[in-house]
Amino acid sequence: MSSVKTLLNKIENAEALDFGEILGDSLSLFKKTWLQGFVFFLIAIIALIPFFAAIYMPIYKSVLEEINNGADPSQLSSLNMDSYRLMVIGLGVIISFFMVPLTASFYRIVKKIDFGGEFNFKDFFYFFKNDYLMKIATIVSLTVLVSLINYGFEKTLPEMYASILSIALSLVFNVLSLLMIVFMAFNPDLDSYAIINLAFSLGLKKGLVILGLIIVAGIIGGLGIIACGIGMMFTFSIVYLPIYHVYKKVFGFNETSDIDKIGVE
Repeated sequence: MSSVKTLLNKIENAEALDFGEILGDSLSLFKKTWLQGFVFFLIAIIALIPFFAAIYMPIYKSVLEEINNGADPSQLSSLNMDSYRLMVIGLGVIISFFMVPLTASFYRIVKKIDFGGEFNFKDFFYFFKNDYLMKIATIVSLTVLVSLINYGFEKTLPEMYASILSIALSLVFNVLSLLMIVFMAFNPDLDSYAIINLAFSLGLKKGLVILGLIIVAGIIGGLGIIACGIGMMFTFSIVYLPIYHVYKKVFGFNETSDIDKIGVE
């Protein structure tokens, strides 16, 4: 693990990122990690389906009852929007508390594979420990803050402006949240403040390139929907790989692959 000062210096002195090179490296790494990405997707879906059901089934039943009782369907959103919105924010908290450590664990697995190492299934749960609870809670709290701000936009601004600001804020936060997760994954001894500081510093320096990479990778990953949607289970994880390569380009890793070690030995 590097010190915060060392990491900040590397951010300040980082060379320009080559968009095409990072995207190509991400696609190459995807060929090695698609199976682990598929398992990552399955774990997330299997774990979160009960929570989705617990939130949305009551909403569905409530709306259906109102329609059966003669309520105007066009007025349903205004009747229940506040309570439903808060329930969705609550669901977001639950999802984030699970996805943050799972995603950090996935990045750790990706690094292992990138350097020729092996992994065990239990590696997917590496960050599900009390030692990382405060860092996870910090990232989740920022997720809640963004959700509340977006809710404020919806309540106080015209629909078009609220939508534009919400999308912009969500895109920026998605970049920052992934950066925070990556810093936690590869620098697990950093405290929450350091993780946030580093994520914002790198985001300000390379944010546009990172956002572009995520969008393009997301489009590529979304192509899996062509295969009746099933393909997305396999292509889903590619959206996470550009961030890994950005970190690798800016900071590097003090490791060599097993193949390189053979040459040295």
